[in-house]
Amino acid sequence: MRAVPRSALVEGTIERLKTQIVSGRWPLDSRIPVEDDLVEELQVSRGTLRQAVQALVHVGLLETAQGRGTFVRGTHEVDTVLHRYLADAELRSVLETRRGLEVEAAGLAAERRGQADLDRLAAAHERQTAAHRDGRGGEFNRAAVEFHSAVVEAAGNPVLARLYNTMLGSIRDSVRLGGVRSPQEHYGDPGHARILRAIRDGDPQAAREAAAEHVTTFLTALAPTHEGPR
Repeated sequence: MRAVPRSALVEGTIERLKTQIVSGRWPLDSRIPVEDDLVEELQVSRGTLRQAVQALVHVGLLETAQGRGTFVRGTHEVDTVLHRYLADAELRSVLETRRGLEVEAAGLAAERRGQADLDRLAAAHERQTAAHRDGRGGEFNRAAVEFHSAVVEAAGNPVLARLYNTMLGSIRDSVRLGGVRSPQEHYGDPGHARILRAIRDGDPQAAREAAAEHVTTFLTALAPTHEGPR
């Protein structure tokens, strides 16, 4: 029996990994299984697996973090092109775009949310509150991004969700920079509580107003010296 060429094994492994990403088995920003588990599951050598993973890292679908593992950073090659473009965007531009997406998402979420959506939102908000109380800034930021992502998912609009997920890297950076540049507004703003309450009450107008006010708080706090034209 003729041996399968190494290149074909790598290509096949790439496609199998992409299937896990596109199908949602490995959600955006989740950590993929460790190498030992993937070698056993896919029945390929470590060398083949590493080449396949590196190929997906190169196109931006995966990202390897030293000591932490490999994470899903995109679900389509188009996402990575936009991600690279947004990587150099000004903070003000990112926040203005976030405001547009998050305001509409909050209104739709108030109309369409189910109990599972409310549970996810409440859990993210509770983690954020606990992190603030304990002074854990990194966890606070992660919970904040999770909260906004949960609002977008609750909106039930796949196009809006795709656009927002493409921006997640920039959104994550904008949340982190909010804590650095405007800590009082960042850690003291009760915006998420207002958004959650409006969504729970099924009040689209209040949800949109709360989401708009939340992001506008940070836009207003940006002094001209913080962000100027390039």
